[in-house]
Amino acid sequence: MTRLTSHLGSGFAKLLTMLLMTVLLSACASEAAENYTISCWQNGWRKNANDKSADIFAIETNRYAMTLDVADFRNFTLGRIGKQLTYEQAVSPKSAPFSDLPAADLLIEMDVDGETYRANACEAGLRNGVKRLASVRLWESGRFVQHYDFLNLDFKSRDGKSLSCNTRLDLVAWPGSLTFNLIVDGTLDCSRCDLRIGVKSEIGNWRQEASIKGPLKSGQEKRVTMTCEIENDSTPTAEVTVSVVGGPSMPVHFDEQKNCYVATVENFRRRGRKQSPELREYDEFEITVSGSDVTTPVPLLIDMRPPASVIGVCPILCDEEGQPMGIPVQLSKNWHYRPMGSYLMAYAMLPTTERTTYRMRMVYGFYGTLPSASHSQLCLIGYGGHGRWDQLAIGAWGETICFDMDMSLVDVAITDIRTLMTRDGIKGKKWGWTEAGWGGDWLNLRDARQPKFFPNNLKTAYVSHGPCLTDVRYEGFYGENHEVGLSVQVQTLRTDDYCRTFQNLVYTFEQDVDASKVWLYKLGRTYTYQTPQIDYGNAAGLIEGREVPSDLAKGELFLDNVELTGDAPHWISFTGAAEAGATRSKPNGYRALIVRRFDAVIGGQAYANPTISCPVHATDPTNLDLELRPPQGIRRFKKGDRIEMDIELITLPRVADDYYGPNDGFKQHLASHPTSWKTTYREVSGNSLELDVTGGRVLRNYPIVIQAEASEVSVAIHGGVGAVPIQFCGLADRSGQRLFQIVDGRRVAFDQSVHGNDFWQVDFDSESNTYRITYNLPLGETEDTEWVLVQ
Repeated sequence: MTRLTSHLGSGFAKLLTMLLMTVLLSACASEAAENYTISCWQNGWRKNANDKSADIFAIETNRYAMTLDVADFRNFTLGRIGKQLTYEQAVSPKSAPFSDLPAADLLIEMDVDGETYRANACEAGLRNGVKRLASVRLWESGRFVQHYDFLNLDFKSRDGKSLSCNTRLDLVAWPGSLTFNLIVDGTLDCSRCDLRIGVKSEIGNWRQEASIKGPLKSGQEKRVTMTCEIENDSTPTAEVTVSVVGGPSMPVHFDEQKNCYVATVENFRRRGRKQSPELREYDEFEITVSGSDVTTPVPLLIDMRPPASVIGVCPILCDEEGQPMGIPVQLSKNWHYRPMGSYLMAYAMLPTTERTTYRMRMVYGFYGTLPSASHSQLCLIGYGGHGRWDQLAIGAWGETICFDMDMSLVDVAITDIRTLMTRDGIKGKKWGWTEAGWGGDWLNLRDARQPKFFPNNLKTAYVSHGPCLTDVRYEGFYGENHEVGLSVQVQTLRTDDYCRTFQNLVYTFEQDVDASKVWLYKLGRTYTYQTPQIDYGNAAGLIEGREVPSDLAKGELFLDNVELTGDAPHWISFTGAAEAGATRSKPNGYRALIVRRFDAVIGGQAYANPTISCPVHATDPTNLDLELRPPQGIRRFKKGDRIEMDIELITLPRVADDYYGPNDGFKQHLASHPTSWKTTYREVSGNSLELDVTGGRVLRNYPIVIQAEASEVSVAIHGGVGAVPIQFCGLADRSGQRLFQIVDGRRVAFDQSVHGNDFWQVDFDSESNTYRITYNLPLGETEDTEWVLVQ
């Protein structure tokens, strides 16, 4: 009896401890999710030649904001944020944290043998030309960290004498701190050099100096580092260990230049297993944190060189048992910069209750049984431009689509577009890069003064990097006078058939605009491609299919303002398009665009049907672009006009032998319908889902988003093609939920795991203090399915 009582007491204590830890870690998830940083160029990165606005770099966090004029460092502001916003709310340019910031003083000096030189500008502020801001390099940018450097500081003495030396200002922003690194890396003939950096502001004063014995030699960096702790709560002192799960420890140190703990994972050996070409295996690290206050998350960077695949990687923070926690991890990476090689920078803010153990899982090609999804900031250092470039991937064998958000390389938003699991015929190479035609754009406007309305004040919120359903938001303005507001959500999914990129675009006219040229969305400007056929239709099927003649002239309009009639979804397919004339041809497929919703109010008139035009981009062979245009040739817009579109961009193989994925339903369709508009229409009709929900309500039909309102949520689905994402919102806890499929009246547990706990995604919603859990449902074998989430 005593032994039984003791056993029950021990079990109860263990259960109580587990429940307490769950509550505490849920609070920790809230603390981590509330922290954020955002960076942007207030007046835009790329500008028209007649736009003389200042180049103002800006950072906003949940605690403070700052701005810096790169042509005049005396125009520096720094102050606390007044109104507390969530990450998703802060991305709105109308949140306006920069307008009322108090002026501050930024001091950057070098004393060379007793003579003082001060930097009041950097190279980007002194140059002309459309790409002058390439001298401000974006290294990492995401939820927790903004890391930039400003090249070639302009040091001058009091009498105007210039100092010739290679210098740069490196800036690292966390939610509660701002770190400046003044770096000298150049030859300087002197006996002594003092480096000095300081900030005077309403929220604090900081100053740091370093003395260096001369002469200075090229390649031997010297620096001084200063961290501004905005809330007077310095970075927590903690004990942090990182080790490979079941393997060796990784070196961990506190890096003053980045103001965080850094675990270095270099030339990592994956012992005891051979990496498969499809990259189904994970890299997993056990992270233990202790000695910190629970209210102050510990900043950690896992610096991995190289990851198993830098093209497609998604870090997931899990608990000790390997279950996703919903605590965000920032995903920044680069494969262009030779001195560092391919690398992954995974930043996290780790809450801890006394001693806490996490598991960081690096997902590559597959997550469970399906190729993973990822959306990351890809650093362009080593390639060019150096602005914000976002890269999406399904799997880890090539990009899905890329967005040049700052337009630092090109003057359109959409760049590389590729296919999934496509080869060059039955004997073609698998698991490699592909093509589907380059380029595209969101809103484009031209008027008498502005040749192109470029984006500005464009903020980015990486709400979720994946691996089941990504979610990234972009908000800002078009036009140097903020004529049009822009709000975009971009998503891609975990799947095994073909690429889908979901784009919800909202354009709101803040002023009257009289445009001489306009498109609402564009596909094209593709080189070395041919488009022999264009098909377009609606919810009922094909409206018209047209062969594209070979004798069209460049610039000619093959289709001119054609309204797509009938009910949505409307769709356009470059059926059978293929690479042509490329020096080194890749396996390739074609693009199709599905407009699931078109909702425009222009001049008080409502429109629900999109209009398309197809100009000839190139000839021999003929290559068409696709433009969504305003209805009825409209070029004049009034303040208050609004256009919203739900767009799905898909890329497809032409024939069954070009597809090597495991989706039998898709393979059979391709075999029966090679190079056919029916492949596009299969996605159009198949994923026009009909939902019947009990215990919740539908927020979105595709991808499916359900607001849970009961302990059991039942979802009956009519239709479905591929691995359809379903997201349940408003959940009180991240664990304990189970998803079942109703099969022959019985509940069958849904399980796509391979390595354990690896088929669902958890995100924390800081606005509602609840969780979102996402699955990918394999639909298509039967027309009707039923699913039950049990909390």
